[in-house]
Amino acid sequence: MDLDTVTVRVGEAESAVNITVYRNLLSDVSPYFRGAFEGSFVEAADRFISLTDVTEQTFRMFLQWVHTQVHQHSSGATIPSPVILLPGSTAKNAGNTTTAPVELQPPHHTQSVPDAGFLPDDISALDEMGGHQKRWDIKEIEGLQLKGSEWINGYRLSLLSFLRLYVFADKYNVPQLRDDVLTALTAQSISWWWWPGVDRELMESAYATLPPSSKFIRFLVLSTAYCWLSEPGSCSATRVRAMKEMNEVLAFDVMVVQNERLKETESSEGMPFWLEDAMPNSCTLQEHLARDAAKCRKRIREQPYIFIGLIEMCAQDALSMAKESDEE
Repeated sequence: MDLDTVTVRVGEAESAVNITVYRNLLSDVSPYFRGAFEGSFVEAADRFISLTDVTEQTFRMFLQWVHTQVHQHSSGATIPSPVILLPGSTAKNAGNTTTAPVELQPPHHTQSVPDAGFLPDDISALDEMGGHQKRWDIKEIEGLQLKGSEWINGYRLSLLSFLRLYVFADKYNVPQLRDDVLTALTAQSISWWWWPGVDRELMESAYATLPPSSKFIRFLVLSTAYCWLSEPGSCSATRVRAMKEMNEVLAFDVMVVQNERLKETESSEGMPFWLEDAMPNSCTLQEHLARDAAKCRKRIREQPYIFIGLIEMCAQDALSMAKESDEE
């Protein structure tokens, strides 16, 4: 067992903090960190790296995700209620703690053990559009929306938290985290019957920090085209104008999908008309660089707590951001 530690300094200037982490925890999931700490770079000799463009919260969320890869800590098999985004709510098993700080957990793999989150063969995985996983009543979501802006703001902030994790995984080459973020987002959207719409800050941040070919951006484009743009009772022309004013690249990408959808159904070309056909599960968006498609599907079915944990972390991060904003 390799218990060598390294120090990661995250944040800018006075707000930066040093976090001590077992080297293998980083090297096992990221070629970037493996190259930095096991190669001939100065970081390897000093056992120190500075990430000025990463917040402490995002890095600790990343470490918590790493922790779930090597330890069988389940947060249950049920995606939390949308109410989790309201102040005073608590994530399921949020009080669970480890025996040591996350970054100092020994980097050993535990033997797979039976878990409450494992699914029988006749039950779909939590990211399958046509599956039979628990879905919350759409009226509950609409009720939360109608009560005021608090839930909508919490939802928006949670999407920004997902985006920051994805951007971190993209910049520091953590391919499995990129795939897992998309699985968690897909699973949450299916369970809540609520897909991301057009939000200026989210869209601007995504296009500013990710390449246009990013799978996260593709997720937003599909969600916008199939759900937001096609929402009953809305004026598509008005929404297209709003998209163009916000981000012309987004508007173009969405209209390409929309035009492909509306081609003759008899044609073999174009996009499927329904979202569940275009994206039957999150694997249609994933890169599968860390695991192939078959292993990925098995992991999603047998370890749902990984993705539920991401949903819970981003929800709690959103609540923290909302609280900080209220205090300013």
